[in-house]
Amino acid sequence: MSPSTKVYLFVEIDVNPGQRDVFLERLSAHGAHIRTEEGCEALEIFNDTKSQERVCVWEVWTNRALWDAHMVNDASKAWQQVAPAYVNGEKITVMDAI
Repeated sequence: MSPSTKVYLFVEIDVNPGQRDVFLERLSAHGAHIRTEEGCEALEIFNDTKSQERVCVWEVWTNRALWDAHMVNDASKAWQQVAPAYVNGEKITVMDAI
């Protein structure tokens, strides 16, 4: 992946039973902050229509360096402390445009 290539992410999050609504409130607030970060071109949060315990996030970043910076900034570090209380697991798929 070239350093100037956009980064496309699809994240599938398995939420602990009974925690979805609270998790979505917290994730929505965190997502609002992420949208203000340099390099975040898009961030959308979706409910999985087949599972009440799955939430999906679609992100587009200008390049890998800006996504990497996002992953280690203070807001992301704080989120990494909060999320385990609600999350049973996640799968992050990084994609390239065709």
